[in-house]
Amino acid sequence: MSVNIYVYWGSRNDNIDDLVQRTQLHFRVLAKADERLSQWALLGRSLKKAMTSEKIDTSSAELLHGWLLRGQNRTDVAPRQPIPELGYRLSLWNQRSGNVEASTSINCGAYSEYLSNDSQNSASLELTYLQEHGIDSTLLINIFKEMVEIWSPAWGMIWKYVHTGHPAAVPSDPTQIQLAFYQKHDGLGPKNRTIGLESRARSGGSIWINEQVGNLLERQ
Repeated sequence: MSVNIYVYWGSRNDNIDDLVQRTQLHFRVLAKADERLSQWALLGRSLKKAMTSEKIDTSSAELLHGWLLRGQNRTDVAPRQPIPELGYRLSLWNQRSGNVEASTSINCGAYSEYLSNDSQNSASLELTYLQEHGIDSTLLINIFKEMVEIWSPAWGMIWKYVHTGHPAAVPSDPTQIQLAFYQKHDGLGPKNRTIGLESRARSGGSIWINEQVGNLLERQ
């Protein structure tokens, strides 16, 4: 079973030092939520290389600063120079810790006029449960709420992939069950995606949580 948590926001030319602090908080929240989300390594070009990659100290501001800079897009022609308006990128995975394979990606600091107005920046957590027991639904909702507070997105959601035709699938995509949804009150993000009961996020905007989230996360 696979579950994804994504938050998105539009053009925002954030200072890299601010982005480093947000990235530290991002990994702190994951580590606090579950031990299997406490250690991270770089993705390799092969599974063998990825499994033996050295773990990264995600609490180190200096190291995160360096990895964000390495994740910048660069011009094709030498000398290859960073393209500031495309921001920074960092992608790590947990090397299949325990019975959960997890990856997390951060695309931040982009402010291009040619990219999406509501989703050119994002932070995500993708989970695949390798056995029956995964991560508790309450913890997943809490991670989602904390990601909203950390990244101040325009919108975001948690969803689970299912076979086409599932009765709980969202009308816009029959392969997804929407478990929670967030939207800031600024008109950005997809429309009419609300589910469940509405509550206010601490920093503004609304969060809707599917009342059946616990049942829907059981293996089917």
